[in-house]
Amino acid sequence: MQVKYEVKGSVAQITLDRPEAMNAMNPEMYQLIDESLLKLDGDPAVRVGIITGAGDQAFTAGADLKRMHTEEEREQPWQPWRPHRWEFGLSISKPLIAAVNGYALAGGLELALMCDIRLASATAQFGTPEVKWNILHGYGALRLPQMMSLSDAFLMLLTGQFISADEALRMGLVSRVVPPLELIPAAYSIADAISQNGPLAVRMTKELVYRGLDMSLEDALRIYSAYYQIIGQTADQREGTTAFAQKRKPKFTDS
Repeated sequence: MQVKYEVKGSVAQITLDRPEAMNAMNPEMYQLIDESLLKLDGDPAVRVGIITGAGDQAFTAGADLKRMHTEEEREQPWQPWRPHRWEFGLSISKPLIAAVNGYALAGGLELALMCDIRLASATAQFGTPEVKWNILHGYGALRLPQMMSLSDAFLMLLTGQFISADEALRMGLVSRVVPPLELIPAAYSIADAISQNGPLAVRMTKELVYRGLDMSLEDALRIYSAYYQIIGQTADQREGTTAFAQKRKPKFTDS
């Protein structure tokens, strides 16, 4: 299986498992990633997802260009190469953490960008090399300027040069850089911390953040007000406030 899916407690881990090809994604892998994300989002026992790559060389080098540009593939519809569930944030309601263990290039960087939190191994590298092939790096061109300075975004997008994990941290592309052997434990530590919180509050916060990126503050506050009314009627909010008053850990039931 080129994409592995495993659940540990309240955390689901998706591992791209094609290390001999730098975890480059073919149509079958795109489909398996889609299915894994749907499974994660639909499982009430799962509260957070982690995406990483197998081996120590690559998170993923992006689409499998050797296969994509064969004569046989060129005669096929483009749709199998499109990540159906990567509607980049809102389509997956639960938080996603990218544990970038090596190269995150082209579509591989886009996969990391659709995650909400990014951690990098000290050996990771990031790049948008599509311009070298006269191809557009679409999602990154839209998201990178929201994450870093316009100058840094253009530096990546227009040169196609790779940047180190430390440069990615400086630019705001990742939250932390850790030694390679500490990457997955660090991802689980963050996932476990998120899992302790009210699940509906976590999901609503994620949606509010993404919707707010493209709204005026006035419109976003209207959505916040509506969400506040909804969450205020839940059993979990009563449990959370009661547990705080009683100085104990809350027992959330996602209700």
